[in-house]
Amino acid sequence: MSNVEEKMEMVMNMILRILEDKYPLSMSEVEIASLVNLPVGKTELFLRFLAKYSFITYDEHRKTAVICADFLSLG
Repeated sequence: MSNVEEKMEMVMNMILRILEDKYPLSMSEVEIASLVNLPVGKTELFLRFLAKYSFITYDEHRKTAVICADFLSLG
């Protein structure tokens, strides 16, 4: 695995852990971006990716995310 792939995996894991700790509440992408130390635009890309594969639910209009209960039960 390349260094870039490792960093991407680390960021996604951090986002999932943050959302898991907040469950069942949602968080704004701005809050998440500040916690993972990424620009909001890059954080949004990660959130869209996680939503695409049903790890989270991402509200495009409110710019908020919440971890999916089905995924949460796997941990």
